[in-house]
Amino acid sequence: MATLEKIRNNARWLLIGFVGLALFAFVFGDFGRSESTFLNQKKENIIVVNGEPVHYQDFQMKVDNRINDYKRNMNRTFTDDEQNQIRQMVLNEMIDDILFAKANEQLGIAVSTQELADLIMGNNISPILQQMPDFQNPQTRQFDKSVLLQFLQLIENDDQMAYTEEDIARLAEMKRAWLTVEEQILDQQLSNKFGVLVSSAILTNDLEAKALYENNKVSVGFNYVAQSYGFIPDSLVSVSDAEIQNRYNERKDLYKQKEAKVIDYIAVNILPSPADYQSVETKLHALRDQMESLSNVAELVQVNSDVPYVDAYSSFQSLSDYLKVFVTSHSTGSVEGPVLTDRVYNLYKLEGAKTAPDSVKLELLALPIAIDEVLFKNLTDSLIQVVKGGVSFADMALGATNGQSDGNYGWATESQLAAQVDARFKDEVFSAKLNTPFVAKSNRGSFLIQVTEKTAPVKKYKVANIQVHVIPSQETKTRLYNELSQFVSSNHSPAAMRANASEANFNIRTDVEITKDQINLSGIQGSRQVIQWAFNSKKGAISDIYECQNTEYFLVAAVENSLEEGYSPLASVSERVRRELLNEKKGEKLVADLKAKGLTSLEQYAEAMNATPQTVNFVTFATPNISGIGMEPILNAAATSASAGEIAGPYAGKNRVYVLAVTDKHVSEEPYDGDRYLQQAQMQYSSRVYQLMQSSELLRENAKIENNFIRFF
Repeated sequence: MATLEKIRNNARWLLIGFVGLALFAFVFGDFGRSESTFLNQKKENIIVVNGEPVHYQDFQMKVDNRINDYKRNMNRTFTDDEQNQIRQMVLNEMIDDILFAKANEQLGIAVSTQELADLIMGNNISPILQQMPDFQNPQTRQFDKSVLLQFLQLIENDDQMAYTEEDIARLAEMKRAWLTVEEQILDQQLSNKFGVLVSSAILTNDLEAKALYENNKVSVGFNYVAQSYGFIPDSLVSVSDAEIQNRYNERKDLYKQKEAKVIDYIAVNILPSPADYQSVETKLHALRDQMESLSNVAELVQVNSDVPYVDAYSSFQSLSDYLKVFVTSHSTGSVEGPVLTDRVYNLYKLEGAKTAPDSVKLELLALPIAIDEVLFKNLTDSLIQVVKGGVSFADMALGATNGQSDGNYGWATESQLAAQVDARFKDEVFSAKLNTPFVAKSNRGSFLIQVTEKTAPVKKYKVANIQVHVIPSQETKTRLYNELSQFVSSNHSPAAMRANASEANFNIRTDVEITKDQINLSGIQGSRQVIQWAFNSKKGAISDIYECQNTEYFLVAAVENSLEEGYSPLASVSERVRRELLNEKKGEKLVADLKAKGLTSLEQYAEAMNATPQTVNFVTFATPNISGIGMEPILNAAATSASAGEIAGPYAGKNRVYVLAVTDKHVSEEPYDGDRYLQQAQMQYSSRVYQLMQSSELLRENAKIENNFIRFF
């Protein structure tokens, strides 16, 4: 019994221990999961500004909305590079918005609900709304508050029973777009208040006003000759390492840099091979036989050409130089080609010639599509009778479209109408009588048309064109890829790639500094992926082979080094510092050599400097950029302090040595007006403050910004 009791007691403690361990595992396991969740959430922050995070999904929603707005307004798609630019723009806006909101909160700057309502519907309409075409009167092209109010009533209408699902979706998109506009109005008003506060805190004094007056009091004109520092070989002057180090230390603040990577990369341009050209040329020779035998080549062109068949005549003047020779030296039915221009083969057939107007001017009104034929005829007959009754086509169109269109289409050629609508429509328009409205049906719908003018008849030609671009074949792409892949697999380090690239017939770019916000490499579209790879890779890493710019390039990169944010190391800027010091010493040498010659006239200096005299007028001490010279402060001071007829110089400028001959000097007799110049000085300072405010650096200077953009894009 004692033994059994002992076992029971031990079992009880074992059970307690087991439960304790289980509880420990549960608590700390849950803590581990919580920490993991926290870390994962942190990883999903695209930026953290002074401790305030922005989640990737919130950022992406703004980007999607911005891209959709651009697509709607510009009616086109965007390349990967353009989308990356939009992402960068939205990211910078979000950073600035957070910093700006915090600054306004600290300063007590806000926009009340009543103030915002006044900017939207009151007596102080925001300039943002006034400039939007959607809220302008279609006739006066001026802002119309009634148009805005109609729009607001439309999007705020909660009764959606009368709307289709498509209309409801469109209204939701309009409402979202409007909320974006409201944000812009609010941000602009806050910015205006912030600007007023900052600019009001900066005042000018009488000394600054007096200096502004004195700096513009003297105006001079002068002739000058100049000699570039390139005239002196670098070997004639020397710059020591110590001098470079001292200059770097003196101006270290000029060499601040962002976080960067130093990479080497090879970009192989995927070009067609001779076999690819031969393949296209052989195909076109076969098509030429068919083109010569067929009387109607429209289908042959449509099936085989990279550009669509255009059933239209074009004026002689609108033809290319090659086609001008072709149509004037060949008869109808003749075929020419294949002709190679750059990477494009063309095969031409002269289908006919005629004398007719080159262009017509027309007015056009699109007619409803889903409508009964009887109703359609009644509608068009009524509109035609309105025009025939004396109402202008423009007024009729404005009435029919509720002021949205006046029907003015403008001038058009046969080719334009055939391409934009169709050939039948083009024929009806060009055969129409002047100022006689009629209905024309087409593949794009039905239109009420009136031709108001026609150009004088000219010689026109109809040319069928089979155009084929020579593109790299899959065999060519595979060969180029394999050659690059074999090179990379044989060279396992950046140093090896550098050493052996030339022998393998690859052009390698070395020591290329890239930053996180860079869109692409050397303008190669779609190469942002290489930049993203580089910032997520360590020194010595070699990338996979990337396809860029719609498979026009194969690109491989290697990471040479990483540069931390701060000051550029001397090694990376030493050549720039050396060049600056070389120019200074060249300037000193040129000035000394010229002075030693004892020259007394500008003509003598011109001969000695092998230069032609140039003329400049109306230069003051405050002139920021001198015409033909640029910014050279030493010339502003020298010219305005010299006397008329005096030779001044030689002076060492930034890149050239100058000698001046002042030809005219005018000293203003206008008396000093303290109030006026004080006001002008204040305006100049306000302008500089405004420019400073437009720069994000004003608020970012002391901000703590964790930017994880490169992790996502």
